[in-house]
Amino acid sequence: MKRGTLFLIVVGIMVWTGVVSCSKPNRVQILAYQKAILNTRADKDRFFATYPDSPLLPVQRMNFKGLRYYRPDIDYKVTAVFTPAKTAGSFQIQTSSGRPRVYVVLGQLNFSLKGHKLTLTAYQEKDLLAKHPDDLFVPFTDLTSDKTTYGGGRYLDVKSKGSGSRQVTLDFNMAFNPYCAYNHNYSCPIPPPVNHLPVAVKAGEKKFIAIK
Repeated sequence: MKRGTLFLIVVGIMVWTGVVSCSKPNRVQILAYQKAILNTRADKDRFFATYPDSPLLPVQRMNFKGLRYYRPDIDYKVTAVFTPAKTAGSFQIQTSSGRPRVYVVLGQLNFSLKGHKLTLTAYQEKDLLAKHPDDLFVPFTDLTSDKTTYGGGRYLDVKSKGSGSRQVTLDFNMAFNPYCAYNHNYSCPIPPPVNHLPVAVKAGEKKFIAIK
């Protein structure tokens, strides 16, 4: 199973990080941020269209015109306080194939988004935890799920360093679909109910529509 994580690690470094959430960005910063997001999306489209590791089926790649997204909105880039779990207990996450996968609960992310105080739980696949202890896997659904966005939820990959409570960036403009949104041959984690956000997150990747 692939989450698209490897691809995002490659292109994610291209996203401009000069906008800090503790101060209101000016117009120049906003335009630079939007351009960086659009460039990253263009790179992802090229990956999907041309690379051997693309999750698209050959027939999908023949008619692929690009993924669908909400327009970049810097208000969906927020600072969250990450509080590590006191005990990193194992947790079985259901998948699209029906075979559960074992993840570890790493902690909680508390943040405000457009006036709403929200919480998401962060995980990591148990087999990857030793190699990637600072990587937070954040699957979520919201009020757009199965409407304008993929019904199986979307993912965020978040970097966190240090110990104890700390601040991390959640950029919902980088929310992406699991590979099973394009190809049912993949087995993808389904966001647990605790990670259902009671708001519409109108940012990031939209529902994939294949052109036949």
